Amino acid sequence: MRHRFICHYSAAVALALFFCFLSAVHAAGEKRLIAEKDLFDFVWIGDVQVSPDGGLAAFVRVTTNEKKEGYDTSIWVVQTDGSEQPRQLTTGKHDAGARWSPDGKFLVFLRALEKDGKAEPAQLCMLPIGGGDSFVFTDMPKGAGDPKWSPDGRTIAFTSSSNPEDLAKQEKKKQKEEELRKVASASGAPAADIPTAAAPHNPANQTPVTTLSAKDNVNERESDVHVITRAVYRSNDEGYLDPKRPQHLWLVSAPRAADEKTQPR
Repeated sequence: MRHRFICHYSAAVALALFFCFLSAVHAAGEKRLIAEKDLFDFVWIGDVQVSPDGGLAAFVRVTTNEKKEGYDTSIWVVQTDGSEQPRQLTTGKHDAGARWSPDGKFLVFLRALEKDGKAEPAQLCMLPIGGGDSFVFTDMPKGAGDPKWSPDGRTIAFTSSSNPEDLAKQEKKKQKEEELRKVASASGAPAADIPTAAAPHNPANQTPVTTLSAKDNVNERESDVHVITRAVYRSNDEGYLDPKRPQHLWLVSAPRAADEKTQPR
């Protein structure tokens, strides 16, 4: 009797294990089509740049942002011999385009800061590889792009659609804002409360007078719809050039510290 019980028990256990095995095989063999929500989990890497000594490779890591409505980019670095795990170099949400200095001690890259939840035009940013925080060292009105080091590492060339007139307007605006801050500081009133021009005359008991400039009648946001009458294609098949927004070549001294003042030219 005892022998028969052991046989029945062993058979039951074996049968249970067999069905568990079949279930595992069936589950492993299940496949599903990719869904649109899977795109949020994708991680891309690109723009790999090897250091001058060949020991490190910097690259851009792309992920979807928290709101699932855009992308975050950051710069990472990894040993080319695979001896270490990749590590993150920058903490900005829109960092890209890293380029090594000739001596391999610095990385210049593009950083677009956010204002009111929207990315501003990208500016040049410097990162000391040996340690230290990164710092932005340009303030081009229309942003900067495509940085390139000179062979001696003293100068960086970059492109921007900004022109000297744009920089002059920007400087004039900064000076005006600084004057308002000084007046506000002396009077103890917020700078926003300081009038910038005399109000138009308004006789008593009449409807307040409101003046509108030409800019007030125009939507600040430029329409995405354009009538294309001319297309100048690039020779590298990466798109076409817009004659209305020409890119200019600029030079700037390569700073080694955040307190070094630089002036693009």
